[in-house]
Amino acid sequence: MSDCNRPIGILDSGIGGYSVARQVRQLLPGEDLLYFGDGAHVPYGNYSAEHIVQLARYMFRFLEARGVKALLVACNTISCLLDRCRDGVSCPVFSAVEAGARAAARMEAERVGVISTVFTHNSRCYPEKILALSPRKKVVLSCGCPDLARLVEHSLGSPDGMARVEENLRLELDGMVRRDKIECCVLGCTHYPLVRESIQRLYPGLPLIDPAEEMAAGLRDDLERRGLSAPAGRRGGLTIYTTGDVDEYALRARQVGLEPVDQVAFYPPLEV
Repeated sequence: MSDCNRPIGILDSGIGGYSVARQVRQLLPGEDLLYFGDGAHVPYGNYSAEHIVQLARYMFRFLEARGVKALLVACNTISCLLDRCRDGVSCPVFSAVEAGARAAARMEAERVGVISTVFTHNSRCYPEKILALSPRKKVVLSCGCPDLARLVEHSLGSPDGMARVEENLRLELDGMVRRDKIECCVLGCTHYPLVRESIQRLYPGLPLIDPAEEMAAGLRDDLERRGLSAPAGRRGGLTIYTTGDVDEYALRARQVGLEPVDQVAFYPPLEV
């Protein structure tokens, strides 16, 4: 296989990384995408650091063995522990947290909100990185959402499920928007962009930062710099592996606009 035709690896704790795959496909339609979603263990944000590192290394090894030319860590929770997870990975690795922090740091807003999993929130990685990268003084407010990723994972396309998602969004975001007066919000879990329309309906006018957009742009620049972009005019494919429910992953891919999908296959979960 030509190096230019090697796939792009995307990993996530569940279907949240579909938001990253969607952005990459839009920007780089000629690239083959190889997606791994660890549906058996979603959400990662409620695990210990040791368990998250074990689970992440399992996915890293899977994708590295399949010769990916770049690896996008869509899971923000894994991104907080990236230095402990990527030993032995030979290709460039892109972090959702790094991408989201860079995008937030460029914003004119002085009061930045971040919603994420509990683990990402407790790590303080977003506030620390945003403040370190920002050329101007900012206040960064973070909220850890224990249930939102799980609700999104299993509620897309269900009116009752989406009602629960919106109820949870109000529970988690109301204080930051109405009391703390945030001027923008980082969607610090890749599940959250999948319900972006709901957030915009609940909080019209609130600018939302999707790290997936920055990741896709960074990937494009990296491939061009290394001379590894897919040939012009090529149609890229998408293969999905999951430790979860294959039928659900196929359905969710259709619901978020990822068709066509070449294959959705089961891969045994890591026992932890």
